[in-house]
Amino acid sequence: MKATSRGSGRISGSARAAACAAALLAVVVWPRAAEAVDDPALTYWTYETKHFKVTYSEPLDPIARRVALLSETIHGRLSDAMHFAPAEKTEILLTDDSESANGVATPVPYDNIRLFATAPGDLSTLGDYDDWLLGLVTHEYTHILHTDNISGAAAIANRIIGKTLAPNSAQPRWIIEGLAVVEESAYTTGGRVRSNLFDMFLRADVLEGNFARIDQISANAQRWPYGNLWYLYGSRFLRWIVDIYGPDTMPAVSADYGATTVPFGINRAIRRVTGRTYEDLYDGWHDHLKRHYDEQIRAVDALGRREGVRITFHGRTVLYPRFVPKVAQKKAGEDEIVFYRSDQNELAGLYRFTLGAVDHEGKRDEELVARTSEESSVTFTPEGDYVFSNLDIYRNLYSRDDLFFLPKDQTSVLGTESARKRLTSGWRASAPDVSPDGRLVAFAVDSKSTGYLQVADIADDGSLGRRRTLVPSARFEQAYTPKFSPDGRTLAYSVWSDGGYRDLRLVDVATGRFENITHDRALDIEPAWSPDGKTLYFSSDRTGIFNIYAYDLATKKLELVTNVHTGALSPAVSPDGTKLVYTGYTKEGYDLFSMKIDRSRFLAAPAPPTDRPDPLPEIASVAIEKHRYNPLPTFGPRSYFLSLGQGYYSSNAVTFQASASDLVGHHNMSAQVVFDPGAPSPRFNIDYTYGGLPVNLGIGFSRNVLPRKNGYRIGDEQVPWNETLTSVYSTVSVPIRNQYVDQAFGFTYSGLGYSGGDLPPPTRLDPYATRTVLPPQGFLSQVRAGYSLSTVDGATDAAGSIRGVALRVGTTYAGQELGSDSSLYAFDAAITGYVPMPWPGYHTLAMRAAGGISGGDYAKRGLFFVGGYDLAKSGFIDTVLNGTYDGAFVLRGYGPAEFSGSEYFESTLEYRAPIWFPNWGPSTLPIFLRRFDAAAFVDYGGAFERLQLDRARLFHRGDLIYLPDLHASVGGEIWTTATLAHRIDLMLRLGYAYGFSSTVYKHGQLYFLAASAF
Repeated sequence: MKATSRGSGRISGSARAAACAAALLAVVVWPRAAEAVDDPALTYWTYETKHFKVTYSEPLDPIARRVALLSETIHGRLSDAMHFAPAEKTEILLTDDSESANGVATPVPYDNIRLFATAPGDLSTLGDYDDWLLGLVTHEYTHILHTDNISGAAAIANRIIGKTLAPNSAQPRWIIEGLAVVEESAYTTGGRVRSNLFDMFLRADVLEGNFARIDQISANAQRWPYGNLWYLYGSRFLRWIVDIYGPDTMPAVSADYGATTVPFGINRAIRRVTGRTYEDLYDGWHDHLKRHYDEQIRAVDALGRREGVRITFHGRTVLYPRFVPKVAQKKAGEDEIVFYRSDQNELAGLYRFTLGAVDHEGKRDEELVARTSEESSVTFTPEGDYVFSNLDIYRNLYSRDDLFFLPKDQTSVLGTESARKRLTSGWRASAPDVSPDGRLVAFAVDSKSTGYLQVADIADDGSLGRRRTLVPSARFEQAYTPKFSPDGRTLAYSVWSDGGYRDLRLVDVATGRFENITHDRALDIEPAWSPDGKTLYFSSDRTGIFNIYAYDLATKKLELVTNVHTGALSPAVSPDGTKLVYTGYTKEGYDLFSMKIDRSRFLAAPAPPTDRPDPLPEIASVAIEKHRYNPLPTFGPRSYFLSLGQGYYSSNAVTFQASASDLVGHHNMSAQVVFDPGAPSPRFNIDYTYGGLPVNLGIGFSRNVLPRKNGYRIGDEQVPWNETLTSVYSTVSVPIRNQYVDQAFGFTYSGLGYSGGDLPPPTRLDPYATRTVLPPQGFLSQVRAGYSLSTVDGATDAAGSIRGVALRVGTTYAGQELGSDSSLYAFDAAITGYVPMPWPGYHTLAMRAAGGISGGDYAKRGLFFVGGYDLAKSGFIDTVLNGTYDGAFVLRGYGPAEFSGSEYFESTLEYRAPIWFPNWGPSTLPIFLRRFDAAAFVDYGGAFERLQLDRARLFHRGDLIYLPDLHASVGGEIWTTATLAHRIDLMLRLGYAYGFSSTVYKHGQLYFLAASAF
């Protein structure tokens, strides 16, 4: 949930009223980004059981049936464990339009879950599982049983306004997600509580003095591992509490908190059950962890530590190192590494550096070879060219993993250059490896919850030909990271198979016959060959800590190569076989480590673990019905909202809102009615969008009454009046999807009826005064076309966006041929740009320019309004809850809508710098301060009429040149990024602006508001 939005939002008081005229250009001023699009070729069906409805598209039928059967099994287990069962059937939507393994659940406005069919990737924290769908449904259904436990005042309110209040959903996410991870691990033989990859994160934090405080996990702390904090700390903390106080502890807490009237008192609920607060328990858990990890590390040190030297210092995500083959080395004899890097500041992608080349500060010059939009791995052709995987757009609908080619002497920094050649389209192919002779490429394919090991022929021109599945996969089996042996005859890869086994497998490329090297409940992953083909290196967690192992193919002897405190993954062996580079882990995240391969220091490999429990039995069969999906049961309005805020006529307008959306998202509707004391009548609007096509279609209707202070004159007296605006619109938005460039076209038709309604008489009449001027009235029928483009990127440590350009243009026309009483033409455009500064600290120069021109009868009303913030007519709570307009019409340091006209221009130059990252909050209370940033700016612009000539600024050189009346301001701001109510992120801005020609704020304006920066 966002409290503010960039470039749009609420305008207070008179500024809000003024902006309504600009909004008359169109209901949709800019083309909207794709909100709900779908493949029209998909047909949706529903499996219905006693407690669930599982909706899915036709290709997912076997998975949907499996989910329906599993859900009933899980319901029996979890409803008993949580001491709660929902009163309604849970709606489950199964989709396969993402390459990410995930799910989402909410009890509002009805119990519903969305599941992604894709299984976890190679190094996913979700990767320790015995049955992916079992673990996923268990996790998400725990959310339903937890958050749907509603009683007391909230239950009474929900009966009146629809299912809107869910107290357990208002808890910190570490409680919500932590409990679900506890249950996913308790009722499967895998899960993140057992995951040694996940445990690596926590172990590094404890050993390196980076243990997250309870206030940090209770909010959106800006620290690694970011969103995983809730799952990591929450699951292990709650598991520790359950181990001490018993399995009924959290169900009792859920029931207690679900009945609460005053939210955010999470310590009251746990204290009533255990006698202690979460703060007390958290300190005890920390002490327990220190003892636990100290014991684990003593066992590591007793064997003798084997660890490489850290060679990168980025943290966050650094994965999949690969040595550059000799044919592609820039200098003969110098080892080079290519690896994936995403430090959340620089562009993510494949980087390259020379292993031994460092400057006087120990830093390496890393070159971005190819920008990628996800974790990617690279392989090389015999000529040294790059082949890599990347997420890209397929059919303008789906994001799919595909393979790409890049010549060795070129780079692809923007991600869209012609040098980058797309080899596959929609194959869902990842982790490529080219055979030594360059005739084949092997890769993993994940589709419909099943992974396959496939190979494709490489033609002479580099294109891919026939592809085939090398090893048929059983349903729900997974294949990962294939690697060709140096002679090209054998492929090694990691495979997940039924029962939770993640093992290494060798496959004969010619025949497809395979053998398992390992078969146990350790996670054996990411094989890499020695140059002579005699040894297979890989990573395994068989000691509870991921390390690199070496398997001798001749003797079948397994040895321990590294013996580290945190973890060692993704091994890569140098072309001469003397060096090992692997991905290690510290409290900052992943980085690369290098060590000499010395077989005399290898240790005997320990036995694999045998302590996993047996899987629980499933229900043999359930009553199940199949029917076509019907959107009506989930479409109707289920909840209603009342809010109090600033109105046009008073400061206490009441807004009533209702919304409706079906489960699949094809039908979406919203309605709003505003009761404003003093207004002649309520305002209302209703919108409907259809999302079942590759484009967005929308229609809407609204009626507004606005106060006007001019435009109606009887004699010499301006008489205040009320203008009634009645509008209808239809729109289509066409997204043009790209991983690096967002584009959209928007087309809108709108009809606007405007009139003065019942016009009040003047306070006095003068028969000798000038003639009466009535306010305009009539019908404006207009069409509008718009286009938007954005290449903007953010950076975690920067203040806002850090690089890229965003452009928006639009044109509007109204005329008699469209049935309009008034004529109108308008063109408007806006461009923003962000330039990172070359010095340290992630400083940014942000620039914005916008302008518009209009003409015709309707434009004479003054179509554009430019001015500063109106904070006098709205309180602090109002601006926090509703946000403040901060778009292209803002000219800070001036009065709200101080300038108006049929044309406008506005520009901003802003220097931004981070200054402090407190990452602090008062324990578990619902407020958290993440960071402070500073900005200094210059604004320049205004709105004006072309024919209103400023003779003091007139030039005569044969022709008259009319110069617009523009105004400047300067100022500075301090930004505070905070989290409220555990999950609402907003930016609070304290600023001062001085407008050099302001008639409203002659000594400048001091303001405090909630608004995202442009």
